[in-house]
Amino acid sequence: MTKCPLCNKDNHCAINEGKKAETCWCMKVSISKELLQSIGHRNQCICYECLEGDRNIIVKDEGK
Repeated sequence: MTKCPLCNKDNHCAINEGKKAETCWCMKVSISKELLQSIGHRNQCICYECLEGDRNIIVKDEGK
């Protein structure tokens, strides 16, 4: 289990679970630059719950 750097909860990373990166939930969203900058240069995934709290989250349209 990998943890979110913001709340320290499980971030449900597909890669960490041995799955392909393209199957991860994070591939279906765009994360704001500001939120990414808030965690600095750490190579850690933010959890979906923390992303939902960020007003700048954009869910990608899978049809495009």
